[in-house]
Amino acid sequence: MKRILATIAFAAALLVPACLLGTVATVASASPPKLSTMLLSIGQMPTGWGVYNEPSNGLGCLANVLEPKGIKQTAKASVEFVDNGSFPAVVERLATFTNAKAAYKKIDANLTACRHLSGTTGGQKFSGTVGQMSFPHYGNESAAFWANFTIQGAKYGEDLLIVRKGGIVMGMDEGDFAPVNVRQFQSFVKKAIKKVV
Repeated sequence: MKRILATIAFAAALLVPACLLGTVATVASASPPKLSTMLLSIGQMPTGWGVYNEPSNGLGCLANVLEPKGIKQTAKASVEFVDNGSFPAVVERLATFTNAKAAYKKIDANLTACRHLSGTTGGQKFSGTVGQMSFPHYGNESAAFWANFTIQGAKYGEDLLIVRKGGIVMGMDEGDFAPVNVRQFQSFVKKAIKKVV
């Protein structure tokens, strides 16, 4: 059970730690656009999926990805879903910034520089690698990454996409026992990006 909780925490933390409240999300400011209305909803997920309502923390260089240093985040929203209370897990995060173009570029540069993961989470050691992956283009700018890591000998995978669409930056990831189902991840991304206006 600890292994599952640690990996769910990792899946949730690849982008931005937040308390997930289903389709009600954390918002840093009340100014438009209302990001929480642009998040995926449970009705868009396959049968058996549910909302995961636990706070999460990041691992290594993948923690707080949508919080690039030196660029002010003006609003954020997030939601996480899990399949039948376990894996896979899908996290969507949306954010606006004082300068979305600069924020996206810094996020992309940070992820590109992130090559190795190692440390301890919940008393368990983890280690792994991160790299860029080929993925369809979305929005004005997008970049995709994969992560493979091991916790107590179990192998996990993560696919992560960062998209800038106008003034909004979206981070979306799917975590599962390795390997991640890329086709399923792409279907979630397509649904999510349609709602971002």
